[in-house]
Amino acid sequence: MHKESRSVPGIDYCVRRAPKTTLDPFPRSDAVYAATMTASKLLSSADPGRRQYADADRTVFDTHLRDFVPSNAFDAHAHLYDLRHIVPTSVHSQISGSPEVDHSVLVSCMQRWMGDSVVCEGLYFPYPVASLDCATANTFLANTLRDQPGSRGLMVIRPEDDPASVEAMLQLHGFVGFKVYHVFAARPDSFYAEQGEFLPEWAWDLADQHDLAIMMHMVLPEALSDQRNQRYIVDHCRRYPGAKLILAHAARGFNARHTVDGIASLRGLENVWFDTSAICESAAFEAILQTFGVTRLMYGSDFPVSELRGRCVSVGDGFYWLHDDNARWDDYLHASPQLVGIESLLALQQACQRLHLLDRDIERLFADNARQMLAIDTIPNGEQGQQLYREAKIVIPGGTQLLSKRPEMFAPDTWPAYFEQAIGCEVVDTDGRTFIDMSHCGILSCILGYADPDVNAAVIRRVQLGSMSTQQTADEVELARLLTDIHPWADQARFTRSGGEAMAAAVRIARAATGKSRLAVCGYHGWHDWYLAANLSDSFDDPTDALDGHLLPGLAPNGVPSQLAGTVSTFQYNCPDQLDAAIRSANGDLAAIVMEPTRSIDPQERFLEAVREGADRAGAVLIFDEISSGWRLCPGGAHLLFGVDPDLAAFAKGMSNGFAMGAVIGRHSVMEAAQTSFISSTYWTEGVGPAAAVAAIKKMQQIDVPAHLRRLGEQVLQGWQMLGDKHRLPVVISGRPAACVLGFDHPQNAALLTLLTTRMLDRGFLASANCSLTLAHQDHHVQRYLTALDDVFAELADAIQNNNIEQQLNGPVKHTGFQRLVE
Repeated sequence: MHKESRSVPGIDYCVRRAPKTTLDPFPRSDAVYAATMTASKLLSSADPGRRQYADADRTVFDTHLRDFVPSNAFDAHAHLYDLRHIVPTSVHSQISGSPEVDHSVLVSCMQRWMGDSVVCEGLYFPYPVASLDCATANTFLANTLRDQPGSRGLMVIRPEDDPASVEAMLQLHGFVGFKVYHVFAARPDSFYAEQGEFLPEWAWDLADQHDLAIMMHMVLPEALSDQRNQRYIVDHCRRYPGAKLILAHAARGFNARHTVDGIASLRGLENVWFDTSAICESAAFEAILQTFGVTRLMYGSDFPVSELRGRCVSVGDGFYWLHDDNARWDDYLHASPQLVGIESLLALQQACQRLHLLDRDIERLFADNARQMLAIDTIPNGEQGQQLYREAKIVIPGGTQLLSKRPEMFAPDTWPAYFEQAIGCEVVDTDGRTFIDMSHCGILSCILGYADPDVNAAVIRRVQLGSMSTQQTADEVELARLLTDIHPWADQARFTRSGGEAMAAAVRIARAATGKSRLAVCGYHGWHDWYLAANLSDSFDDPTDALDGHLLPGLAPNGVPSQLAGTVSTFQYNCPDQLDAAIRSANGDLAAIVMEPTRSIDPQERFLEAVREGADRAGAVLIFDEISSGWRLCPGGAHLLFGVDPDLAAFAKGMSNGFAMGAVIGRHSVMEAAQTSFISSTYWTEGVGPAAAVAAIKKMQQIDVPAHLRRLGEQVLQGWQMLGDKHRLPVVISGRPAACVLGFDHPQNAALLTLLTTRMLDRGFLASANCSLTLAHQDHHVQRYLTALDDVFAELADAIQNNNIEQQLNGPVKHTGFQRLVE
């Protein structure tokens, strides 16, 4: 079989000639020919005097791209080099003009088609060829960047380099990391090299120690869809968390399907980035943006490849480069071929448009992501978000829609009020700061993790096909069947869009079914009148504190009609005597017993059975509120673990993984009362919630989410206790592994928790008294959290010892219940 090899700067391809012609982008090395071609291509594309730019180049850029490229763009992938360092001496005579392609040459070339939009700052590195004198090339790079304070450089390294010498050069020239390349692998056909063959372990170790970047152009036939590449990247990114891996060319997405198929394997990695360099199809960009959001993709030109005319196209399971040497433009095109740099920008623009990105998102892709990753920009201090929240408290009563999301409940003046992106267990606030969420995780709603790809896919399909119509979606029927199949005691389901609505509907159904009015209540059940009526007394100006022991103290019943006083009695969990008293106080008018089957502790022996029997004796409906407990302890409601069936059960939160959805399920004999009472709302019939719930429940049927939460939660609980003992802190631990609670047996418990939260924010964690884990959390998240907490616990112990806890705070002490905001 004859193989004809060709080389385009930075990109190789070949055609195998066999009985059937196939495309293969993985040629054997032909150093002499490749070097000669490289010299010719680099010179023609980098010499402004020889490079032929066309009016069409500038027209296309001005028409389609000028408003797309921000003025402060940063080029995260470009080459600066001296031709004499990368081509054989035998072809030096072919070099005309200056052989140095420095920063000024790059700017002058790209300015020919970008005009005033030219990108003048970036991350630069030498041009890697097998014969490169790396030391000389690195010195040239350092010299040309000496007068470019806004730019940074990566040094080219070989596996056989001496780590001590490399470290010395890093410090001498201020390089921010390494550029590795497959041509330095010790094999004749380097396109089949695995990553460890050209990226030495010592480079990872140095990068981890010094917070350096490593830019890698992976190879192997299927690029990111090759499991060998996936395993290597995941293993090394986890093993070396201080290293920052940049997967060049959108994870070498020249065949976009390789990135599309493989990107999910990297989901959750916090130290991997991607650049856009020379990719001319949008699908690879879209896959990265859908998996990692807008914080990990960085614009890169791949200069001087950007100055070649043509593009790379996916062909079968490989890719092919069309350029001036192998394409007959005049015979087949109806337009002029464009520069690779323009084609790549058009592909990126298409991805941004298809994903409906905003201007601030595009600013991140072109500027913020690279500068933050390279620590060129200072770390945001959160002031933008704090100012926005101050404004919110003027135009929004209470500042937020949910009490549990008020910053004052965590750390006033410090807690980030607003998020811009939430994926997995990673949150990016509106100031661009990144945190691992080890707190409420969407107030218990995102049990699968933020932006779960399977749930999102179902929602996106529904949105694209229309989420609202004159009719319902068939997902409602499937969801009702799923819920009743999981709960064999239930026959029917009705749907709402929130937990509070679900509980209000359940209580209405119970009252309609029984013809009675009064309620016996245990636990927290939302904001509606029927519940807050428990805090009404005969004197409206003197509300009771009946609900203070039911999760949130201080819930004033202002606005609740005083005529509802006496309609609700309360009882404490695991207190059957209180339950009996509440039933007796109804005087035969008990419509329902409403309670959570469990929250932080198990029911005592026969307690739930006693509740069931009490409801039956009173002719009342037993309603289990599974809004918080559902799906965390077992698939479906937690009551399934205890073998006690209610008459009605309400669900929300984790059922739909963060999308608005609530449900009431129940026995036919009770649920039919929903037809005799008016229970109806327009947006209970939109399609997003049911689509999300069906997808989330089906996923939870396939994956043992409760076991995952229990295993990681036990690590958290053990870590809290171990660190408390180590630092002699009076820790108080409660709750279950899946949703556990930390406190301190100290008069200034709230101040200690506030100090903990503020110090953990400094370390990149959203942390509070509550820790509710998700499927997206992994062991390494928990271990990093506990490592950070070790330092913070030491500081808390010092504050207690020195009696200056509140003096260490950056703001007031957090609120501990419902408390009016003070302007």
